[in-house]
Amino acid sequence: MGAAETFSQSNTPLSIQVRKFDPAATEKAPKYFFDGDPFKTHFMNALSILFPEGERFFIRSVLAYRDEISDPKLLQEIKEFCAQEAQHTLVHEAMNDLAARHGYPVAALEGIVRRDLRRFSKRGKKHSWARRAALAMTVCMEHFTAILAYQVLTNADATQQGLDPSVKALFQWHALEETEHKGVAFDVYHATGGSPVFLRFAMFLSSFFFLLGLFVNLTVLLYKDGSLWKWSTWKTGIKFCFGPKQGFLTRPFRDWLAFFKPGFHPWKQHNDLDTHSYTAQLGAYVA
Repeated sequence: MGAAETFSQSNTPLSIQVRKFDPAATEKAPKYFFDGDPFKTHFMNALSILFPEGERFFIRSVLAYRDEISDPKLLQEIKEFCAQEAQHTLVHEAMNDLAARHGYPVAALEGIVRRDLRRFSKRGKKHSWARRAALAMTVCMEHFTAILAYQVLTNADATQQGLDPSVKALFQWHALEETEHKGVAFDVYHATGGSPVFLRFAMFLSSFFFLLGLFVNLTVLLYKDGSLWKWSTWKTGIKFCFGPKQGFLTRPFRDWLAFFKPGFHPWKQHNDLDTHSYTAQLGAYVA
């Protein structure tokens, strides 16, 4: 039985909960909110700048196939997926305003992401291949964010030590919801006849463009900050991103590789997180 037949409906084993995070929570975070360090701070800023328009792209890509879904449970999960992603957009826009107030060119960087993703979505309205490619990219990026989310939730010493409490709560909240809806786009893709082979090809492209966008944002922010050419900046950065055991990007590499295994599904990976306990830790930051 092929993967497209195996995953023909919802496979999410839990309820997707839409939580409202206080968008004003990060207003008073310091300029260098991560351990007082420019690289770590701008790494998180660079991620955050990608999110608002990226989340909108994910919503458009999944909704483009809503009318082809017959499973009521998956239809409800699409609705909850969109609601969660819409909240992420609002909250990360507020966080990005913090960087903008410190003089960083956030609007220009967001504009590049907006231009490219909206252009792709417009192609999807005219060409079926572009519509399918947009959904495939969404599936891949949802896997990428899910495995990074797992690091945020389970590897706090390496990924969050020294992080401002409000920013820490924001990324934990985002990680929690990425975990809950990590299989929705995947299920939509297969329920609508998406090719597993094309999906694996899309993962290489999506990973490249995600990392490229992250690197461009990070480089511009560090340059504006006057930290780009300092050895101390990159010494910290190499350890933070590529440390052999605790690196933010190297630790999830095996999870990334798992995507290429026959019969892979996001809910075959790290499905033991207690989402209720993580929700309780967020306290007053969420409603």
